[in-house]
Amino acid sequence: MSAARRRDATAVRDRPDACPGAWRRHEAADGALARFRPVGGAITSVELRLLAAAATEAPLELTSRGSWQVRGLSDQGADDLAAALARVGGPAPLLDDLGRDVPCSVVASPRSPAVDAPAREIADALRGRTDVPGRLLLAVDDGSGDVLGLDADVTVVLGGVLHLAGTPTTLTGDPAALALAAVEAFLAVRGDAWRVAEVGADRVQEAVTGWYRSPGERYQPVTGDAGPVLEVLPRLGEVSRDAARVLADLADEGATLRVTPWRTVVLRDAPADAGARLDRLVETGPSPWSTLSACVGAPRCVKSHTDVRGDLARAVAAGRAGGSLHAHWVGCARACGTPAGPVAVVEGTPDGTYRTTVRAGRVSR
Repeated sequence: MSAARRRDATAVRDRPDACPGAWRRHEAADGALARFRPVGGAITSVELRLLAAAATEAPLELTSRGSWQVRGLSDQGADDLAAALARVGGPAPLLDDLGRDVPCSVVASPRSPAVDAPAREIADALRGRTDVPGRLLLAVDDGSGDVLGLDADVTVVLGGVLHLAGTPTTLTGDPAALALAAVEAFLAVRGDAWRVAEVGADRVQEAVTGWYRSPGERYQPVTGDAGPVLEVLPRLGEVSRDAARVLADLADEGATLRVTPWRTVVLRDAPADAGARLDRLVETGPSPWSTLSACVGAPRCVKSHTDVRGDLARAVAAGRAGGSLHAHWVGCARACGTPAGPVAVVEGTPDGTYRTTVRAGRVSR
């Protein structure tokens, strides 16, 4: 691991981990921003309708960690939304009946029912904990390698090995128990670090064995066919109220909704006409928007030098954006939301122009 990625865990940070959640919000230029972390991407029709009803000032947003964001909230409106979500219930709620959310993102392969149970077990064990950094990313991969490619802090592969910060280990076992042991091991050695890469995967692996207790029974993944699957792309992760309404209706009709770290929505057991009903509300086929993302930009972010999303929309309309290499447009050097992997970061500058830098790594805020 390079010195650039690893950080001395004994160093003192000059600011706390300020990742927003359901109750801790970020005060943006357009009001309070609340973030809701689904369990493996799961959301019900009732939860989606509540989020959409609260999003009166801006569209719902999907993040690069498969979370939902609601912008432009008043403090009272944000409290009311969280309280309403806590009353929903269900096996994998955004908030449980005590109002507790998941402190960090738990993502999972969106097309496979086999990951649902381990993701729920992990999330349920972490709910309400204040010692888990919001920047930590956990992933449950069904063996397809889709979320394994995120290089999450902790990734468990069904039938495979534990990965730490993208590095495979020799540890195998029950996926939920192994993931939770890795979290506890990280917390034991983290100092004030937020990510596994900051202290080193090898150091965390050494500590895992002291926390892992193998269940008495061999883990048996849930099997079964997910049925017809449709994946749709809201442009720049923005879900309009009309799109949310149709998605919720489809969920009422039997579709299982899963949001993804790629800012898409997967519908398992999708009705045959789902694509037609979502047409023009989201991208349902090949689209130049599939390789584009952006920070929120001005005027919703006071740090942004320009209206990033408006500029990007005009560039797409003119045929100047949307290619094979992912491009992430940002309004300042913080480059918020830059995805993992090779990416062209198109950065707005104070003089109104843009400059492009190709990165192999990531910046995630």
